[in-house]
Amino acid sequence: MSSGEARRVLIARSLALDPRALLLDEATTGLDLLAARRFMDTLRTVMGQGKTLILVTHRIGEIVPEVERVVLLKNGRVFLDAPKREALTGANLSACYGAPIRVRSRAGYYSAAVE
Repeated sequence: MSSGEARRVLIARSLALDPRALLLDEATTGLDLLAARRFMDTLRTVMGQGKTLILVTHRIGEIVPEVERVVLLKNGRVFLDAPKREALTGANLSACYGAPIRVRSRAGYYSAAVE
C-alpha cells in the first residue's frame, strides 16, 4: 500500500467513528504531488459532508478552498486569526515570517513565494 493509500485508509477508519472534526498535522508529508492532491481532494469531500477540518501545515497550497478560517502562528503564539481571505495576504505573511512574501490565489487555492 502506498503512503497516499495508507493515509486514505486512516481517514476512512477515523470517519467510521463519525467524529465532528478531524485534526491533521502536516497531512501530506512524504507524499508525492499526485498522492498529495488526491489526499487533499479526499479531505475536500469529507468537509463537504459537514465535517470540520483542523489542518496544521507549513504549505499554503494545502489550504483547500473549503477552509474558512486561518490561524497564523509565530514563535509558538497566535499571530493572526482571521477569515482565510483576510489572513492570507502578502502583508500578513511577510510580517509573520519576517521576509517579503508574495501571495497569489486562484480558484480558491493560494500560493506564496519569497520575493
